[in-house]
Amino acid sequence: MEPARKFDQPPIWDRPSSGAPKPPQPERIVSEREIQPREITAGKISFYLTVATAVWFFYWLNGIQCPC
Repeated sequence: MEPARKFDQPPIWDRPSSGAPKPPQPERIVSEREIQPREITAGKISFYLTVATAVWFFYWLNGIQCPC
């Protein structure tokens, strides 16, 4: 007994069907100065403090009960 419907495999596209060339990709702008390790550390600290403050705030906000 065969299935009611046979599903065809979708075609695999490894290149575009038209012969038109792709538009050139813009070059990445690379900063000329080197990022110092202390800047990375300061960025991580500020990020984690922001996340911790947000989590604490929403936890505190959830703890407020309506007095009505």
